[in-house]
Amino acid sequence: MNLQEVFNKFADKPAMSGITAPTEIQCQTLPLALEDRDIIAQSPTGTGKTLAYLLPVFAGIKPDIKSVQAVIIAPTYELASQIAQVARGLAEKTEDVALLIGGADKKRQATTLKAKPLVIVGSLGRISDFVLDKKLSMHHVRTLVFDEADRLFDDKNMLSIQAVIKATLRDRQILLFSATMPNKTVEIAQPLMKEPVRLTIDTLIPKNIRHFYVVIEGRKKAEQLRSIIHNQGIEKALVFVNRPYDIEKTSERLNFHNMPASPLHGNKDKVARKAAMEALRRGKIKALVASDAGSRGLDISGLTHVINLDLPMREKDYIHRAGRCGRAGSDGTVISVVTEGEAETLKKMSKKLKISLEIL
Repeated sequence: MNLQEVFNKFADKPAMSGITAPTEIQCQTLPLALEDRDIIAQSPTGTGKTLAYLLPVFAGIKPDIKSVQAVIIAPTYELASQIAQVARGLAEKTEDVALLIGGADKKRQATTLKAKPLVIVGSLGRISDFVLDKKLSMHHVRTLVFDEADRLFDDKNMLSIQAVIKATLRDRQILLFSATMPNKTVEIAQPLMKEPVRLTIDTLIPKNIRHFYVVIEGRKKAEQLRSIIHNQGIEKALVFVNRPYDIEKTSERLNFHNMPASPLHGNKDKVARKAAMEALRRGKIKALVASDAGSRGLDISGLTHVINLDLPMREKDYIHRAGRCGRAGSDGTVISVVTEGEAETLKKMSKKLKISLEIL
């Protein structure tokens, strides 16, 4: 089966709605994945990485084998839930995909395994627990996927990763995907893989995202934020701050001035986080306020703006922030509110990232 045949096979599935042609990362990944090659793939956020690995996964499913054949691991429960939703949009039956994440009832999740799902999506900790408890058989798993691999392949996770890989047969395939792929991640992962092919999409940030900045005194940033949301007519924005304390403070200030907003903490319970994201999706609020830790893996449909109230500390953080908007080819806008000193830092960052900055 080739790339076009795979697209034709799944063309009528809900997950393919509105998609008429493969993206660059899908064009590069699918032929190799269909040949059972191990892959380390780097591509900007919003360029179709999820389908780049899910399509070959489902193309290779053998319906006569009533057992788990692919396992997809993500660093956060939000990302895992989003992946599971897309996967169910490709599956023959929704019960063919099971979601195993921390914070959910393990007994209930164990019950879902009795329905004999073909694909498992989940968090590393919960999946490794099920593997070690011998409640999840990996003997028929032919593909292991690690999404946002740069957050998974580090020293603290290696015992869990090795346990999951060791539970599979030696001829299994391993796929790594992320918007950023540091050399350290590759160095840790390569010994666990079979002659992996490394794929890199040169464009760090999609061209459909425009980048603006406004220079202001530091103490006037909150006022400028309100002005931007009002004057630009923004309905769905993700506002970034660097300090956890400022998440609540910024959200409260926006609400005080009749601009509905919600905080999005990385350590907030999943019910509250889900409610905040759903409120933005439904237009009940105009902004989510988050830090880098609290935002990774978010996929919010219709998100048009990312506002950096605090400048990101690293280029890779700017990439992940910008990738929250302008997804699936839609237009996106990043606005950075900076002091004079921060403006120079931003300009240096933009040169490294090969993006054009415009004054707002």
